[in-house]
Amino acid sequence: MKRTSVEPVKKTKLVLIGNGPVGFKFCEKFVKYRLGKNYDLVVYGEEKTPAYDRINLTKFFSDKVAEKLILASSNWYAQHKMVLRTGQRIVEINRAEKWIRTERGATETYDKLILATGSVPFVPPIADMDMEGVFVYRTLNDVQAIHDFMRPGQKAVVIGGGILGLEAARALSESGLKTTIIEVAPHIMSRQLDADSAAILQKQIEALGINILTGIKVERIVGVDNTKLVVCSDGTELNADMVVMSAGIRPRDELAVSSELKTGPNGGIAVNNYNLSEDENIFAIGECAFAAGKVWGLAAPCFEMAEVVAARLAKIYKVFTGNDLLTKLKVMEVKVISFGDALGEKDHIPLVHSDPGSGIYKRVNVSPDRQYVLGGILLGEAGGYSSLFHMVRNRIKISGSPEDLVTVNPDTASEKITNLPDDTVICLCEGITKRTIVTEIKENGLTRLDEVKKFTNAGSGCESCTSLLEDLLAEITGDQAAAGKM
Repeated sequence: MKRTSVEPVKKTKLVLIGNGPVGFKFCEKFVKYRLGKNYDLVVYGEEKTPAYDRINLTKFFSDKVAEKLILASSNWYAQHKMVLRTGQRIVEINRAEKWIRTERGATETYDKLILATGSVPFVPPIADMDMEGVFVYRTLNDVQAIHDFMRPGQKAVVIGGGILGLEAARALSESGLKTTIIEVAPHIMSRQLDADSAAILQKQIEALGINILTGIKVERIVGVDNTKLVVCSDGTELNADMVVMSAGIRPRDELAVSSELKTGPNGGIAVNNYNLSEDENIFAIGECAFAAGKVWGLAAPCFEMAEVVAARLAKIYKVFTGNDLLTKLKVMEVKVISFGDALGEKDHIPLVHSDPGSGIYKRVNVSPDRQYVLGGILLGEAGGYSSLFHMVRNRIKISGSPEDLVTVNPDTASEKITNLPDDTVICLCEGITKRTIVTEIKENGLTRLDEVKKFTNAGSGCESCTSLLEDLLAEITGDQAAAGKM
């Protein structure tokens, strides 16, 4: 009997440019959707270190161990049949012949290409970046350089009062440096907070010994012997031993530009609602993409893009929306929550409770007909944010008086996470529902936050849902679980 041979199925070659947090998130989704059955994945990273946690870069100042920030070892990629090439910058895409070239001259062909090149710090033309003591704050190498240079008692100036700038200032201040923040906008965290909430937060930060100057522009930085003179637009002059730039980001779209891919009005690789560029073989995800009318700088929407592309390659047709954002973090130990249309960009009625003396601010924006919650800001007192965000995300009508939404001490019984509908998405980055998390906690007897993260993968992205997970765990297992929090 004649034997017949079965030809192996030829896999599609998938190349991923970028091994930052978003690129790594795609790798996780590659595993989740078992794309290895049909695709061979090659990952290029510009840095020598495999993907690490940029969101928690400031932890390096206390831990001083870079390895703790690594998201997965090189072995993890190999175990999942991915080829990881670190320390290799891509300088050219040939769309016609479908290959890429590294700065070393090596080429790699592709069938499908994903760009996750991220962003670079926006550096105003005010200083020579080769000047000793002038740094940007973006990568592990940046943080290492800052750490090696700084000494307690030095004077530091941080240019930029956004989330990353405040984190940098905190790290410097806690390391014993006299720190000043300069923000060109009228107030700090201008993308998340309104003027009144920012004023309350600024007062609390200044109470920690950090000076903040807003509404002024740094015009130039002059090297004077071993110090720098920071000259501002209003005539203010500050002496500094070191200057840290954290004045925003710009999408890394130079590969798209050189290969004549369409970009957004202010940069970013233009993509449709499933993150495909005008080239049918090239996707773009994360901060390098211009998606849904803007460039996104927060983790959750960038991770959503990775999910959308991985799902589509698995023939599951999801689309990127980027709506209903939730930013939940601690700034200098102050709880800050911003969700939905927090700043009232759409027609709205703002409902506000403000108590500057107690450091509490609560703003809820409701629709002009007073029927729906559109977004809001909570500072200091975070009670009620879970149900408010649920109302925004699922467009639930307001029951009762809208003014009750800004009550400082809401009914804690009605605010329990366990009272939310089972299909409420707790982890936006991974799309994990309350039902999934509760089931895993109960069936596996989970009592610690790290166990919940391991079993559900919730909280493994931007970590903005960590407090939700802690609250949910505590409600299910009892107050004793608080001792098991990490």
